[in-house]
Amino acid sequence: MFDSLNIDLLYVFVTVSELKSINKSSEVLLLSQPAISNKIKKLEEYFGKKLLERSPKGVLLTKDGEAFYHKAKTIIREFDALHHLDSSDNEKKGFSSIQIGSLDSISSFLYPEFFAAAIEEANSVTITNKISELINPFNVGDLDVILADSELKKGITADCSEYKLYSEPYYIVFSKDNELNTASDEKVTAEKLQQFKLILYPKYCPIHNKVSRVYKNLEMTMPKVYEIDYGESIISIVKNSDYVTLLPESIALNKVSANNEELCLKEMEVSFMRNISVFSNNKIPMDMILKKLNVKE
Repeated sequence: MFDSLNIDLLYVFVTVSELKSINKSSEVLLLSQPAISNKIKKLEEYFGKKLLERSPKGVLLTKDGEAFYHKAKTIIREFDALHHLDSSDNEKKGFSSIQIGSLDSISSFLYPEFFAAAIEEANSVTITNKISELINPFNVGDLDVILADSELKKGITADCSEYKLYSEPYYIVFSKDNELNTASDEKVTAEKLQQFKLILYPKYCPIHNKVSRVYKNLEMTMPKVYEIDYGESIISIVKNSDYVTLLPESIALNKVSANNEELCLKEMEVSFMRNISVFSNNKIPMDMILKKLNVKE
């Protein structure tokens, strides 16, 4: 029995849990198999619970082991983050090790300077329109930081911290020849939107997801949605037809200002509000990320 918990024991436990093999862990950790088994035994004796079980498929986590694994990962991340405190050199080194992901609409229209620097300074940068290409890698540890719609947190299973960065309304974008151009409504309601043919990115896009969630929450039927996988094609079709599209304010203002002789916009009602967050697995402290984003806590 021992009085303190050595961080080394947690590293060993997490490695065995993830590799599901003491043999493979032995090669990675450069420890003998008996030494690894002894460390796991010490952990189990300390907590008085069975954490791992041997099976034909290798070493598997018990129910208690699964819960302990997630706590151990959090402790390790926080411990590793201590190396980055109060040091600009360590901050730069820490940032260079992280893998960052973002939705294209966020990187392009809200934080372009951050991502221009991150492409050079960070370990890797993933920019996508597809939710799954952010959430899934973040859950398995292949991305350390992601910038995405706050509502996507429900799909995150990894331990993480969240900081809400920004909120903006959605706008309906339409041709100047559309009847909406002469309508007196200051804001467009979900009910009004039902009357129009809506053209959006496919369902993998957070905008499409947002529309679906709003109508589900309101217990209303969605407008007829036509899917196109290219943003410029959507804008071109809207300019030349009675189709409309829905965009967050930052994108809508950009698109309409670039086509101000052909496009108009109107703000959607409050149900259509976009919240954006940065999620971190705490490989480096959140305040370091916010500093890079030029955000004041």
